[in-house]
Amino acid sequence: MSAANPTKGTEIAALEAQRNEVQVRAEGSLLGERRAALARIAMVVMFGIVSNLGAASDRMMTIVGASYGTFAVVTLWAVHRLKIAEPGKARWRPLALSVVDFTMVTALAMLDVHRGVGFSAAQHVIACAIVMSFAVSRMTTWHVVFSVVLAVIGHGIASWYGGALGSHTMLFSIGGLCVLGFMIAMTNRAVRTMFRGLRQRDNLTRFMPRQIAERVIHAGPNALAPVEREVTVMFSDIRGFTTMSEGLSPREVLAMLDDYFGRMGQIVKGHDGVIGKFLGDGLLAFWGVPDRLDDHAVRAVRAARDMRRALRELNQHRENHGQPPIRIGIGIHTGPVAAGMLGGALQAEYTIIGDAVNVASRVESLTKEHAVDVLISETTWSQLPEPRRGELLASVEIRGRKQPIVLYTIDESAATGEVAATDR
Repeated sequence: MSAANPTKGTEIAALEAQRNEVQVRAEGSLLGERRAALARIAMVVMFGIVSNLGAASDRMMTIVGASYGTFAVVTLWAVHRLKIAEPGKARWRPLALSVVDFTMVTALAMLDVHRGVGFSAAQHVIACAIVMSFAVSRMTTWHVVFSVVLAVIGHGIASWYGGALGSHTMLFSIGGLCVLGFMIAMTNRAVRTMFRGLRQRDNLTRFMPRQIAERVIHAGPNALAPVEREVTVMFSDIRGFTTMSEGLSPREVLAMLDDYFGRMGQIVKGHDGVIGKFLGDGLLAFWGVPDRLDDHAVRAVRAARDMRRALRELNQHRENHGQPPIRIGIGIHTGPVAAGMLGGALQAEYTIIGDAVNVASRVESLTKEHAVDVLISETTWSQLPEPRRGELLASVEIRGRKQPIVLYTIDESAATGEVAATDR
């Protein structure tokens, strides 16, 4: 039996992310086409007004204008009728629209010459510029390139028909269209890059502090590659949650958890911790990955101190509204883990696995037996700088481990010394 490919899940996740990005770009392109359809209607109206100034409209001008107007109305109806963007069609449909747009504006310019008005290079360049601007939000930069090519060809044909082929005006106009096309292409690319960055930043800041997320974004995809490292793990849990929730409606339970996790999550991220996941009424957080932190144990203890203080404020608010107080237990342990993206293509998340995670969970559960709200293991305690404000509480055996775990508790000002030592 062949060994499983350890990178297969990562490759699938990357492909899924790429498909999602293409889908989002297609949706952005559809939104852009809706705006372009409105602009196309306005341009047709403008052409209709201008074509009747200075000369009577002939039959051919009327036919072409009416055809372009009908095309504009049908396109407006079609793009607003679409509810779901299809990436494949978002690639080729704009090409067809561009061909029709440039054909029409060039035909109208040639008809001006035919009916004696003369060729207006400025008017045709403006029309081409408007049509080129439709490509700002299209799927790829190649849509912009295609529009530039059509604009140059169309202006060349109109200039030839109007007797201005090879003139300085024609050359200047074509140069201007190329410069405009370059700027539109750069904008198209920049918008797509910015949007992709915003989505990535939004995804990362859901569970990472913003400053860490920024470093991960700048470091590239390898920043979240699997690593083995010593970290500090925190588990917290609401005491008596089942009993408390029995007297509440589902909506009230969710509102309570949303308020509680919102406060605690901000504290964790405020101390440069990563929120691993919410486990019902529990919280898993860790320090030291993906960003390396030399003082990860200190930061975790400081976070526990602030969570304790935040809980007192929350309970005061709940008491003022006649609601029962929330009691929690927090367990902290320092040890080696494996960290990376897990969950495959459909639900990837950055998390940690290893014995240190199991020990932290067990330490948290022991807060009930010892009637304290915070317990930290000896490995975490040993990394805290002096003065350490707390006390040795117990040495307990944990199933699956040969050596007992020495536990400490911290008092109200336990982290004051660590803060001073860290921030000096």
